Amino acid sequence: MTMNNPNVLYRLYVGTAFLEGTSVLIIEIAGARALAPFYGSSLKVWTAQITATLLFLALGYWAGGKVSKKQGNWGLPLVFLVAGFWLVLLPFIRTLVLESTSAVLGISGGSFMSAVILYGLPLLALGAVSPLLIERQDRLDAGAGRAAGTIFFTNTMGGLVGGWLTALVLIPHMSLRIVLASTGLFLIAIGTFWGAATRNDRPLVKAAAVLVILSVAGLSFSMMPRPARDIRVSGFPAKILYTRNSSVGLIQILDIPAIQTRSLLLDGAVQGGVTRGLSAYPFTEYQNFLTHRFHPRAQSTLLLGLGAGVLATQLVDRGLDVTAVELEPRIGEVARTYFDLPDSVRLYYEDARTYVNRTPDRFDVVFLDVFAAENTPWYMMTVDSIERINRVLNPGGILVINTIAWVEGVSPDVVRLESALLQVFDEARVFVSPQGEGEAGRQVTNGVLVAGANLALTSEPFPGKVLPFIRLKLDAMARTMRPALATMAPPTDDFNDLDYAGADIRLALRRILIADMGADVLGD
Repeated sequence: MTMNNPNVLYRLYVGTAFLEGTSVLIIEIAGARALAPFYGSSLKVWTAQITATLLFLALGYWAGGKVSKKQGNWGLPLVFLVAGFWLVLLPFIRTLVLESTSAVLGISGGSFMSAVILYGLPLLALGAVSPLLIERQDRLDAGAGRAAGTIFFTNTMGGLVGGWLTALVLIPHMSLRIVLASTGLFLIAIGTFWGAATRNDRPLVKAAAVLVILSVAGLSFSMMPRPARDIRVSGFPAKILYTRNSSVGLIQILDIPAIQTRSLLLDGAVQGGVTRGLSAYPFTEYQNFLTHRFHPRAQSTLLLGLGAGVLATQLVDRGLDVTAVELEPRIGEVARTYFDLPDSVRLYYEDARTYVNRTPDRFDVVFLDVFAAENTPWYMMTVDSIERINRVLNPGGILVINTIAWVEGVSPDVVRLESALLQVFDEARVFVSPQGEGEAGRQVTNGVLVAGANLALTSEPFPGKVLPFIRLKLDAMARTMRPALATMAPPTDDFNDLDYAGADIRLALRRILIADMGADVLGD
């Protein structure tokens, strides 16, 4: 078997197309996830990143077509070497790129430019592979049509494998910087193979060997485990105690000893935390407090979304029976390990919507708090979803929803939820915290909605333990709540514009996170 054998070459070209397709999907999916801890994954950010991916693949197809007739023996190995070496550089340039692009271009523009800088060149180079392979196959008298069909079919099959491999194996079990740098090394190996197979391009082979050595050294450095890191967050010395990718985003445990606070971050957004054993964040206590105010005799609760488990712990301390549904098992692990989630809390690891669709159990209170970073799954905020939740409530039960809102003006998440709740429940009440963060006039805060039948406030004292500064906020809540209003058509499973309408408030929240932490914190 020799490299001059047309059958051998044909199989090698097909195999190369498959591996190229696999690599493109790894870069696209893992690359977007690598940007999410810093830029988030709201609709505008995700669209910007997908646009960058498609743009550079298209440019690669065009460039590959232009040079395919002139490629000689250097074209195929060169594009793999270029793509691979740039990816190996990613762990070393990521922080600089993210911070500089966000400072100049903001969130949407910065996420697009970051994707361009970090992934544009590799995607362009890999986009050129298909036309280069088609030209080579056509030389074997395969025919241009047959060559194109074979390459595009094989390339797409490789993409399918790459997508599943990234989502189900690489992201849940490996650091993204290692995934991308390893993909770069793999591409360099392919380029080296094709360079070595071309006997007349010995300078290219030597260059490939140098790139392999440099890339192995860089990958070895990037794979070194990161210890608990000393950083600064909002001016305080802090440590990242835990960092792990998951199916829902980058999970981190942030410790700030000066204020005795430990927090769970998901793609940089706080999902809950404790200070001296009590909830460090008002949004947890808002939900806890309103549960007692509107249903003081409640005995059983269902949490759709666990977070750090602080609310679950507070409810257990009040003597309630608690069931929690969480999509990501690692969230449950860190809640038990870092936040002392009680063993009595029953945990189910599945999607919240599927759980309420199937469970025969009934509860006095359901909490809907399914944030993944700054985003909420749109399908949990529809009339159809809320009707399903209503079916798992006992008579007299209430639904409590945590969301985000503008301190001033119309809040897209809140007004849509108000309309949806009034389609299902007799009554609903709305609370929007008057204290927020961000730019003047566009401050972001928490909103809490309560829905049920015959809602009435109890005068019984709240039995929960609360930090003093949060206690002041709670005492004013009942006076500032208002009845919900149906001011627009409610979102449904068939039509839901929440991601689009809420894009600006999610970008505003992401700007706050970037200002507080920076790219060195918001990454694995």
